[in-house]
Amino acid sequence: RNWYTNGEKEIIWAKLCDRAGWPQLGRRWFLEKYVTLSTFRRPAESENFSLSHPILNLFAPSTKKVFNWRTGRVNKINTGLLCVAKSNTKTDLEIWDLNKANKRLVREEKSFNSAAADDAKRTTDRSWSAVACTDTKVVYADAKSAKIYVRELDTNTEYMLGKHDSTVTCVRTNNGNIAASGAYDKTVQVWDLQRLAKRYSFTVDQRVWAVGVHPDGSRVAGGTDDALYIWKTSDGKPLTTIYPPESDTILSIVFDPVDPDTRIFSGGCDAKVRMWDYTSKQCLRTFEGHSGIVFSITVSPYVLISASRDTKTRVYDRHTGDLLQELGGHTMDVRSVALVDPFKIVTGGYDREMNV
Repeated sequence: RNWYTNGEKEIIWAKLCDRAGWPQLGRRWFLEKYVTLSTFRRPAESENFSLSHPILNLFAPSTKKVFNWRTGRVNKINTGLLCVAKSNTKTDLEIWDLNKANKRLVREEKSFNSAAADDAKRTTDRSWSAVACTDTKVVYADAKSAKIYVRELDTNTEYMLGKHDSTVTCVRTNNGNIAASGAYDKTVQVWDLQRLAKRYSFTVDQRVWAVGVHPDGSRVAGGTDDALYIWKTSDGKPLTTIYPPESDTILSIVFDPVDPDTRIFSGGCDAKVRMWDYTSKQCLRTFEGHSGIVFSITVSPYVLISASRDTKTRVYDRHTGDLLQELGGHTMDVRSVALVDPFKIVTGGYDREMNV
């Protein structure tokens, strides 16, 4: 991992492996990255789907392998599936199958009965202001009451975790045990999805516009108008505070999936995405080119994808900052972006269009 961190460019990484007597490791990593980036440089083929409302968030469930005892083979499930949360609607989800042969809407998750003690009625009168999904749960904020709910998809029940004092702007979660939310009340609240309770509440100086959660839940981050905050969830103590060189609102935060213990990405109103080493507070790389606010970013081991108000989605080589491709197809703000398959990007925007 240290060599990978130091060897940002594939040639450096390959040379380090050669010197250590592991030439095949360096060569395999180089070839895999080269093939991936070459694919993203090719002109994209796109399909467009019209929806009834603007898209608030997109989520791609993780592909799982299951042993089929009837056939004696391992089958993959959830391949090519996408979960769509639309804005200005009730708390319903759409599940899309984006495989080549049959791109279509396959199912809808409707509002369920609430198990919260103070809200036993059906949730059909709620709408969400922010939403995040995992493979088995949906965490969302009610637009009117600023309450945070978690929906268990396997048991068809909802629980109220708690509430903010004002409008909730963002909700994020890892793979199901920790969620974080930010709001106008200048707080970042951390929720335990196993115990269904609040774990911590962090207060900052300004409204919170973005939150991020470490893949293992050990850290959470919050973004305001001029700062990026990171806290530890083990003891609730602040880890670091980063002040970007340009004081503009941070609207999207993602921990690096490759090295989340030291790196984090942020994007916002300055139309740029930055990669930070949050242990040293240094900006390692800046991804430029958008002409509008960056609403959403997605990071893989090889590429960074950003969606912006300028109606464009840009794909970068995360190791060099080079632009690999710019995707269009929208007429209004691109609100969310997701990577469904290794080479399949889905974007959703305020124009009620979903592009694959």
